[in-house]
Amino acid sequence: MFPKVKTGLALGGGGARGLAHIGVLKTMDRAGVNIACLGGTSIGAVVGAAYAVHGRAEAVEQLFFEFMKTDIFKETGVSLMREVFHDKPETVSQRLQTWLKRAYVQAKIVSRPAILDSDIFRKVIDFFVPNIRIEDLPLPFCAVGADLRSGMAVLFRTGSLRAAVYASAALPGVVRPLALNNHLVVDGGVVSMVPIQPVRSMGADVVIGVDVDKQMESPEDFGSAINLLFRIEDVQGFQLKELELREADLVLRPNVGSLHWSDFERSAEMIKLGEDEADRHMETIMALSRRSKMPWSRFFTRCPLADREWIEI
Repeated sequence: MFPKVKTGLALGGGGARGLAHIGVLKTMDRAGVNIACLGGTSIGAVVGAAYAVHGRAEAVEQLFFEFMKTDIFKETGVSLMREVFHDKPETVSQRLQTWLKRAYVQAKIVSRPAILDSDIFRKVIDFFVPNIRIEDLPLPFCAVGADLRSGMAVLFRTGSLRAAVYASAALPGVVRPLALNNHLVVDGGVVSMVPIQPVRSMGADVVIGVDVDKQMESPEDFGSAINLLFRIEDVQGFQLKELELREADLVLRPNVGSLHWSDFERSAEMIKLGEDEADRHMETIMALSRRSKMPWSRFFTRCPLADREWIEI
């Protein structure tokens, strides 16, 4: 009897949209899909690490709901960020308040290395994951970051779990980079939005990617030079991600692309959308995860993209 393939899960970045990962994991748990290993970028690293610790998606879901009620969540100022950059004020009073809040946030951006204090962000990470080493987790896990000094992609497969998750979710400009061994590491979405290759390198025969990135809209007019520059950055990121996703055996795309990265108040909706997407593809997921690992299968696999260089710190 040939052994079954090892199924790995790669959870992508996308802020609050990443709560859809919990829904995907809940559906897989219900279906009895055996996840051999998983990796994450940014919010994907937070959800993935919490799942690797607890082993049940429902426990991770409950953890997020509890977090939303804490003072730590209020201290992050996510609600303020949503009001400033996403909500559309209607009355004159609301417009004035939004303008003042936007001026306050912009003042922080130009006068400080990051909007959010590192101590607050560490409290967030500490809430979700314990102070243990990655190699001691019951489920193999990795997180992805980007080194600002060398420009290299960083892979965390050993060492402090909290440090790895902090670095992977340290959104540039919002959170201070993690200083570690002469490296300055920030959000993994800079170099790898959905970490297919890292999960494959952990021994996964089948890799399922979960993409919760924002939707690529098609505006007719970009309005200003700065908007055009932002658009170019979006296009570059989109192309890098799509190239990366070509290496996945299956890509799940929960319908969250039109939602804002700060919409944590809509967590229940995000989770449900993740469940729905996994349900739609469950027949394929089961077929992939139940395959036998034939000795001659390596001769029929598609040619992978050239391996990227990663540094481990």
